[in-house]
Amino acid sequence: MTTNANAVPIGQLLSSSGDPIVVPRVQRPYSWETPEVKELWEDIIGFSQRYPGTSIVSREYFMGAVVGQMQTDQNGRKVEILDGQQRLATLTILMSVLRDKLQPFDANAANVIQSQNIEKFVQLGAPAQYLLTLNRVDRTFFRREIQESPRGDAPDIKSASHSLIRKARLFFEKKFDDFLEREVNATEVTLAFRLHSIINSNLKVVFIHSDTWDDVSDVFERLNDRGKGLSTLNLLRNHVLSKAPEHQQEDIEQAWEQVYSLSQSASKVDTFLRHVWITYRGDVKKQSLFKEIKAVMDTPSTVEVLRDPYKFSLQLASDADLYKEIMNARHSDPACARWLRAIQTMNATSLMPAALACSEDRLTTQEAAHLLRALVTTFVRYSIITGGDSSSLETAAYKVAQHVRGGGSLDSALDILRPLLRTDDAVIESFENLTVPSSKSGYQRHLLEELENHLSDQTGHADGGLEKTASDAKVLWIEHIYPQHPGRHWDRWEEHDSVANRMGNLTLVHKKLNGAAGNKPFVEKVRIYALSGVKLNDYLTELASWTPSEVESRQKVLAKMAPEVWPRF
Repeated sequence: MTTNANAVPIGQLLSSSGDPIVVPRVQRPYSWETPEVKELWEDIIGFSQRYPGTSIVSREYFMGAVVGQMQTDQNGRKVEILDGQQRLATLTILMSVLRDKLQPFDANAANVIQSQNIEKFVQLGAPAQYLLTLNRVDRTFFRREIQESPRGDAPDIKSASHSLIRKARLFFEKKFDDFLEREVNATEVTLAFRLHSIINSNLKVVFIHSDTWDDVSDVFERLNDRGKGLSTLNLLRNHVLSKAPEHQQEDIEQAWEQVYSLSQSASKVDTFLRHVWITYRGDVKKQSLFKEIKAVMDTPSTVEVLRDPYKFSLQLASDADLYKEIMNARHSDPACARWLRAIQTMNATSLMPAALACSEDRLTTQEAAHLLRALVTTFVRYSIITGGDSSSLETAAYKVAQHVRGGGSLDSALDILRPLLRTDDAVIESFENLTVPSSKSGYQRHLLEELENHLSDQTGHADGGLEKTASDAKVLWIEHIYPQHPGRHWDRWEEHDSVANRMGNLTLVHKKLNGAAGNKPFVEKVRIYALSGVKLNDYLTELASWTPSEVESRQKVLAKMAPEVWPRF
């Protein structure tokens, strides 16, 4: 069947004379948050103000594409929508607000919106049917909260998507009222008429539809080829559900909700999916992720966990739970938690797939701690201290992730990392000249914390765990001994730009002492450092002044410790 594409106004899609639009179960619940809702409102208001009065007639505002599959059953024709549900649902929410704002002033006009854009008339006495039906999670709530007129008691919120639907409605109500306060010549009726006319006649989409699922899903895939937003996740979820037998689909949907619950940030969820796939198949670029996963799933020789939609979804949900723990640096073992926190502190995302692969069913807890420490050590020695190229580190870390997930041993995983460790002499020499900009404050913090742990008199364990680490002291702040912004107590050094962020000029102090130190002269800072209880500051208390040469000397002292703090393995 030929795929059709036509530019149509929203009023033609959401029209009582058109076909009902249904969001299939493969689509995720309502997900637009305030930024997206706000952008839609501002687009419509901005368009209205750009063409005042009747000059707006015949003007068009393009809103992208809507993709759907035409279906016919015992109830007649309908459109199962694959792309565009968020826009259509949000516009329906806005029209429900216009309907209710009109009701006290022009009940007939309010009824026109209800009967023209929200309900579909069937016959007298028949139950109301609606032009837009959301998926099973949101369907009943959306009807009671948005589509019914008159609206009854507010329904209970039972999911995050319900909260977002109500939040969108309240946002539009407030923006409508705020606009009336600013525009003295506008009234509830004129504003509602104006906005309804724009939505109905001026907002246009390209409506792409076919009778076959393969055609519309292919269009959706091509439209979303650049991985914008959650398209990769949506495409994959749709594909998985389309391959699954009906009796498994509800369990699969629940598994995918665990994946989506990782974060409200689309980028984090997409990154998670890529990191999981790296543990199975090695590096893959985000843009081609869906195509590769689909191809692998559709290959008969693929291992079952990647081929079977049910098992793949359950494994993905389990990985999502583990990924959440990793992002929050939570682990029952203190040593593992320590190195997971280091990964997060440094924002070392290239290590995340390997960290994900270190689950209990692949390595023992001790082995996991050992590998996590090795990953952190490699990152510090190769990337931060000696300035190695990120692509080589990524390649090695991704190989480790795939190797461990595939059942490889700890020793062979360490062998993959060892070529990047550089010699101790090279590490010392590079550290002596190391400058870490404030934009990489996570690097600064990790280096200082681990140097402090090394200097402290706490008892270490063979796996790198400590009874208590500097990172446990959440009130420790990074302190620039020579200030980043020298005040009246400091002459600005000629070497300011090259010295301020050298490691020799950085230390840790408690938050309250950091504020007290501020830009005070060095002799006063030293007294404050002596109270800090931080071993890094013992060296400073022996000095009478702080100069560029002192920075150089202290940095050499710290450099000699680096191979012991991040030792070869």
